Amino acid sequence: MTLLVDILIATKNKFKASEMIWYLEGLPDVVTHHIEELKDLVRVEEDGKTLLENAEKKAREISLITDWYVLASDRGVDIPGLGEKWDVLRNQRIVGEGKTDKEKVTTLMEMMAELEGEERRTEDHFALVLAKNGQVIWSGEEIVDRGFVAEEIGKEDIPLDTWMGFVWFYPQYGRRYTELSKEEMDEIKKQQESLKKKLQESIKEILEIEGCFGQIKVPLEKV
Repeated sequence: MTLLVDILIATKNKFKASEMIWYLEGLPDVVTHHIEELKDLVRVEEDGKTLLENAEKKAREISLITDWYVLASDRGVDIPGLGEKWDVLRNQRIVGEGKTDKEKVTTLMEMMAELEGEERRTEDHFALVLAKNGQVIWSGEEIVDRGFVAEEIGKEDIPLDTWMGFVWFYPQYGRRYTELSKEEMDEIKKQQESLKKKLQESIKEILEIEGCFGQIKVPLEKV
């Protein structure tokens, strides 16, 4: 017999979902589910004072309406050069929640117009939380990427849900995030390995101690 682990990825954003699934890669017998699979969708108000508080609230509340484990996250880019004009918790609201990606990019570039060099530095803060039955099992937050807001951007279409990546510039490559090769993206992802390792170690520990992390046992030959 082997143990299947059901984990719900708690986001409707396809780009964010793919990023979160990456944190589970390499773990055996993990079955991921998308939030659209839930019969009852819940809207969670992100009113925490930190990214971690927001992620924990989402994970706890959503885990109350499913038997699966829930992996939730909250992410925010910090741009210290903008000072009080910017808030790591409210990136979307500042550039215009509900606006198109092109409008968001235009707004940010206008805000950055007078900034140069180190003033354009950026940090990507990522909070990740695993919960079940309303209880947080594991949580962590780290800076998972560093770069700059590009001084110039291309005229090409912005890939869906990657407006920030469209302006995120890496001096070491001389390109923006959306222009990177697969090899370069793999290199960038190494900054996230620490958080990934901590999450996976927690899941493995639960498997070893409780032996009941998954909900379905099936014969080994059927896996």
